[in-house]
Amino acid sequence: MRRRNWLLFVARGLSLLTVAAVMLFPLVWMAMTSFRANSEVFRHASVLSWHSFIPEAWTVQNYAKVFRGDLPRAMANSGIVAAATLVLGVLFNSLAGFALALFEFPLRRLAFALVIVSFLMPFEAIVLPLHAVVRAIGLNDTLWALILVEVGNGVIVFLFVVFFRNLPRELIEAARVDGAGWLTIYARIAMPLSLPTVAGASLVMFVHQWEAFFWPLVVISSPENVVAQLSIARSAAAEANDWGAMMAGTTLVTVVAVLPFLALQRHYVASVAGAGLK
Repeated sequence: MRRRNWLLFVARGLSLLTVAAVMLFPLVWMAMTSFRANSEVFRHASVLSWHSFIPEAWTVQNYAKVFRGDLPRAMANSGIVAAATLVLGVLFNSLAGFALALFEFPLRRLAFALVIVSFLMPFEAIVLPLHAVVRAIGLNDTLWALILVEVGNGVIVFLFVVFFRNLPRELIEAARVDGAGWLTIYARIAMPLSLPTVAGASLVMFVHQWEAFFWPLVVISSPENVVAQLSIARSAAAEANDWGAMMAGTTLVTVVAVLPFLALQRHYVASVAGAGLK
């Protein structure tokens, strides 16, 4: 029995290592390519060897090109959009989840069903009417058009609803008996207890906005409002042969997206697992 368990453990470990290697291979190649000269980018691409990963001559010129271009400003725009969406999204989605979980009001079930439908519907299905609304209120080609459209998030509302529904009713009733209003209960009891959900929601919204491409492509036209993903796509179209600089820019953008995930992955997994179990 012990031998069988040990073999299963080894087999699972090898399977996970294989999957991890397959998934990390493109990222490692991209990062290493960012330190190559353009003449070396595809020299060892046809045959897999150590030279496929390790550059023959290391260079940081690709990163110098990136920092002299438009990508730093585009990354700053992406950071502003992601941070603003995160703050506003946590506030409004948690308030919506709090109301749906704890209040009894007409059509509450219908409202919750609409929340579920909202994140099942493909974004491409609503992009044209959404763009028309944004233009009608004068927000076209602004960072606010990127922020406000993504503040309301059905997945985040759902996570908060699931968490708030499982708060001890005795705790809420005791606070009400002591004279606490609903906003006080929300701010001083519900939100401090929901920190894992807040962390998971923040991670989802930040990464989603940082990696956004389709909606910025539709709504942004001026160079000063371009975000990171759009900047990389435009530079790739303008300089088709400068693979090293493109890989350097993509590596920078990827690292910024990965770091928050590494810091908050435990809370993210806990919030999603909790929603699934409850």
